[in-house]
Amino acid sequence: MTHGNGGCTHHSAAGIGERRLAFSLIGTILFVGIEIGVGLWANSLALISDAGHNFTDAMALALSWYGLRVARRPANAMRTYGYHRVGILAAFINSVTLFVLAVWLLKEAFLRLLHPEPVAGIPIIIVATIALFVNTVIAVGLHRASQRSLNVRSAFLHMVGDAVASIGVILAGALIALTKWTVIDPLVSIGISGFIAWSSWGIIRDSLNVLLEGTPRGLDVEEMTQQMLAVPGVSDVHDLHVWTIGDGMTALSCHLIVDKEKIDQAPDVVRETKQMLASRYSVGHATIETECGGCGQPAEPYCRLETMHGENAHDHHECDHTH
Repeated sequence: MTHGNGGCTHHSAAGIGERRLAFSLIGTILFVGIEIGVGLWANSLALISDAGHNFTDAMALALSWYGLRVARRPANAMRTYGYHRVGILAAFINSVTLFVLAVWLLKEAFLRLLHPEPVAGIPIIIVATIALFVNTVIAVGLHRASQRSLNVRSAFLHMVGDAVASIGVILAGALIALTKWTVIDPLVSIGISGFIAWSSWGIIRDSLNVLLEGTPRGLDVEEMTQQMLAVPGVSDVHDLHVWTIGDGMTALSCHLIVDKEKIDQAPDVVRETKQMLASRYSVGHATIETECGGCGQPAEPYCRLETMHGENAHDHHECDHTH
């Protein structure tokens, strides 16, 4: 069996992202205190909801920062893949927190619609304008790193959500100041909540897919299989598994059936297959086992794994192979 490793040491822009997350965290915490205070004084649910969103951002930034820091720890006997999944777990927790916050804000907004309360418009505009500036600066700073890390992307979406929420709060404050129509405040909160829920759902889906060892998003496994079969000497592919270890780290394991005529060239066949997988599909960690053609292997490309229990754990596998 030949093991392919496209580099066990996976480095990204984690250092830059880590520093930017730290600075963003400090700025967000300082602003949250100001926004909550003014929101309570002005009796604005929209401003308080925006402050609550900012507070979850502070937690999200802290969690993302921790995830990036822990992910740099080397692999060991207990964590043979390292700690890259910590960042994915952080992204999942962040997005779920956002979604729960959106549901709570929706409830509060509907209650405020039923029982309107006076709201001070001018203080809302001032604080929300400052919030828009702070959130925009932080979002711009995280944008590049967010394209390479699901963890940072969850924090980035928090900040984008804040910026959009701040725009809504500014509009609500202006309309309240001009019309005295206080129902605008909960209506804006409903809009903010909907945006938060929508933006968080994508991260929940993607991070959960990684945690459940799902096929990387956007990867066509059928096409990949055909490309593997196109490698000279490969007659069949089965027991195929493709999953994501962490941000930008795709792993694969499979069995290749090599033509009898080329069985002595199996290492070359495996090498060519790995090169194709790396160049076409960015698979950096491939474990490939070769088998001789015509040995009675099953045709199914995927295998059903079963748990092994004590005395019955004798090479039992749903796709039992003869090597």
